[in-house]
Amino acid sequence: MSDWLPEAPLLFYPSLAHRLGSDEALLLYIYTDYSRLAGMKADDGCVECILPHSRWLQLAGFWSEERLRTATESLERQGCLQANLSQGGSVRLRLLPLPQQVSEPAPEAHADSRPPSQPAVQQLPVYDAPPPRPARRETMMQRKGPAPTFGGSIGWRRHKDELQAIFEQAEERNQQLQSMFLGWEPSDMFHAMLPRHSIPAEFASGCLDEFVLYWLDKDRKESNWDQKFLAWVKREWVKKQTRDAREQRYEQERQSVVTGGSDENTRRDSREKRKRITAAIMDIKDTDW
Repeated sequence: MSDWLPEAPLLFYPSLAHRLGSDEALLLYIYTDYSRLAGMKADDGCVECILPHSRWLQLAGFWSEERLRTATESLERQGCLQANLSQGGSVRLRLLPLPQQVSEPAPEAHADSRPPSQPAVQQLPVYDAPPPRPARRETMMQRKGPAPTFGGSIGWRRHKDELQAIFEQAEERNQQLQSMFLGWEPSDMFHAMLPRHSIPAEFASGCLDEFVLYWLDKDRKESNWDQKFLAWVKREWVKKQTRDAREQRYEQERQSVVTGGSDENTRRDSREKRKRITAAIMDIKDTDW
C-alpha cells in the first residue's frame, strides 16, 4: 500500500463542499494548512502569507493554473479570503474568519422530533459556581512585545516584508539552478567570448565531452554552466600551450645535438686559418702581404 500512497493526504470536508463547492473546499484546506506553517497573524486576527508564483502553482499541482485561479476567485467572492496578484507574479493571500453558518452549521435534529403543537423551550444549564475559563494561549506576536521603531513609525511589518523578500530571492535563485545533462552545449555568448582569450572554437569543442561527463558524475546544479565551461577551456588551453612549448624546446635541443659535428669542423677550419695567417706574418722574406 505504501507504493500507492506516496505523500500526505488532503482533508476534504463535505459540509464545506456543500456550501462553497468541491474545488473551493479542497483549496480552502490547502491554503489554511499552508498558512499554519508560513503565514503570519495580523492585528485583526486574519492570517496573511505571500507565495511566489511557482510556489502558488505547486500547492495544487494536480490542477491547471486556470482552474486554480477560478477556485481562488470563487473563495474570494464568497468572503473566505482576499487574494492579490503582484506585478512580479507573487500571490498575497489573506485568510478571513469563516462565517458561523459556513464553518459550524447549527444542529436541527432535535427540533424536528418535537410535535408541531408544542413550542421548543430553551433550557439553560444551572451552575453553582461559574465554570473556569480556558487558559488563553499567547501568540508569537504577543510574546514579542512592542515592535521597535528605530527612529521611525514602521515596526514588525517592515521586518516581515524584508524577510519575505529574502525568501523570494532565494526561491528565484533555486529556480535558476540547472543540472548538467547529456547533450548540453554552450550558448552563443560563450562562443562570442572565445576570441577575447585567443582560443580556437575547435579546441573548445574538443573539451566539451570531457566537461559534460565530469559534471554529470558530480550531480551539481549551476545557474550558468557557460562560465564553468569557459574556465575549463582556459585551463586546458594553458596546459596545451605549456606542453607545446616543452616539445618545441626538446626538439631544438635534439637538433643541436645532431648538428654538433659540423660545428666542430667549422671551429677546426678557423684554427687552421689563423695559424696560416700567423706564419705568413712571421715570414719576413714574404712581402706579398
